[in-house]
Amino acid sequence: MSEQQGPEHSLSQQPSADEASADMRQALLDAGKTEFANYGYDGARLERIAARAGCAKRMLYYYFGNKKDVYLAVIEQSYSDIRESEELLNLDALEPLQALHALARKSFEYHEQNREFTRLVLQENFQSGEMLGQISKTELLRKAALEPIERILQRGVAQGLFREQPTAVDVHYLISALSGFRVDHAATWQSLL
Repeated sequence: MSEQQGPEHSLSQQPSADEASADMRQALLDAGKTEFANYGYDGARLERIAARAGCAKRMLYYYFGNKKDVYLAVIEQSYSDIRESEELLNLDALEPLQALHALARKSFEYHEQNREFTRLVLQENFQSGEMLGQISKTELLRKAALEPIERILQRGVAQGLFREQPTAVDVHYLISALSGFRVDHAATWQSLL
């Protein structure tokens, strides 16, 4: 291997400008998720987000514009991430009871492994869900959460496994509530037990 090949090879392994930009944006989103989960929208500080991401505060303005836009991007990505993890389950290929079980298990695991998501949802609920309705993907995320459950319930009703009473919203709410409660209240329950 010649000396010329060494530097060329190392240069080709360096991330492109687009990759570096995407990495920085993701680092800011990750840092923002931690900050907003810990302090809520009002208590979050852009300085701490930038410091946690290892960059100057101006990078937040470059990538997002302002604090509200950082928050909206964090919320959107957080909800997109859980929906994407559920899509990997291929629920339509499972029997209705298996599908509900798999969805509930995935939700429990996701909340357990992504505690910041649960705290972020709590923080958003403390603000009456004001910001969630402002993200660009609200309708897509709603459909991604409810339509798979609707299909499971329809198949279950057709097979005589379920009554027509519970709606997809009811089932989603129940699974989400139990998944989040388990994580949100773990510290107090440990103190009581």
